[in-house]
Amino acid sequence: MINKFLLRNKLKISSYVSLLGVLMVLFQITLGGIVRVTESGLGCPDWPLCDGQIVPELDFHTAIEWGHRVSGASIGILIIIINVISVKFFGRKSLQSILAFSLLLLVILEGILGGITVLTELAWWVRLIHLGGSFVILFLFAYLFSSIRQDNKKLFISDLKKFQEYILNITMIGLLILMLYGSAIVGLGVNSSCMSWPDCMGQWIRFNENSYFLHMIHRYLALVFGLMILYLSHAVGRFAIPGSFVKVIARSLGLIFILHIIMSIALVTLGFDGWLRVVHLSLAGIIWLFVSWLFIEYRLFKTA
Repeated sequence: MINKFLLRNKLKISSYVSLLGVLMVLFQITLGGIVRVTESGLGCPDWPLCDGQIVPELDFHTAIEWGHRVSGASIGILIIIINVISVKFFGRKSLQSILAFSLLLLVILEGILGGITVLTELAWWVRLIHLGGSFVILFLFAYLFSSIRQDNKKLFISDLKKFQEYILNITMIGLLILMLYGSAIVGLGVNSSCMSWPDCMGQWIRFNENSYFLHMIHRYLALVFGLMILYLSHAVGRFAIPGSFVKVIARSLGLIFILHIIMSIALVTLGFDGWLRVVHLSLAGIIWLFVSWLFIEYRLFKTA
């Protein structure tokens, strides 16, 4: 009886589980930001244990780092469950099973990178790769969710124009570069070098300090890809069927990006407050998710 219930509701169960994965990864990215701003990365100075224990004594920094690890392990357990569900419901060679197995490989790699981060005493370039892996995992969870929904033909009125497809593709790549560059300048310690907005200490193009130049590259990239995101929010929304998943995502994307800009200005004017940095990272993760969903849903629509 249970088996019949599972098979009858396989799409609903699978979509809920994959959506849970999306939310858990977003939460994990936010936790990573909290670990960084509270300087709790070495709250557990060893790996894979924490202070030589599975459940350590929890002071402030240890609790934050250990919580981050537990959250990551929970995602790993969920991915194992998703692999079992995908094989049972869709078959070993299905797109869903391939995505689930890719997630399993990536989450194992992320765990190893987390260990290397600790063992290298928080080397910025390892943290950069670690964050990039989280964004790829978020993309794959979004892809899995969309592939399960199986109603991609109902989401678009017609194909996008060719140059709009190019902008969608470029924005996907550019947004990932922008987010990783933002992590890099934090690691290099130049993220708070420009304490004014929109200029950098009264300078726009020629800078007295290399740190100003490195910081402003991030702002200029954000300007370019931000305009693309706002355009996609409008253009893809026009081609999406009213009330559809894509329509909601496209319209929400523009609003969230505007909120992100407001938070970015607040971040600078309030002296790069640590908790605003966490919100900044979380919103970037949501923007990446929504752009990914537009890209994925359109790819699935085109190949349906």
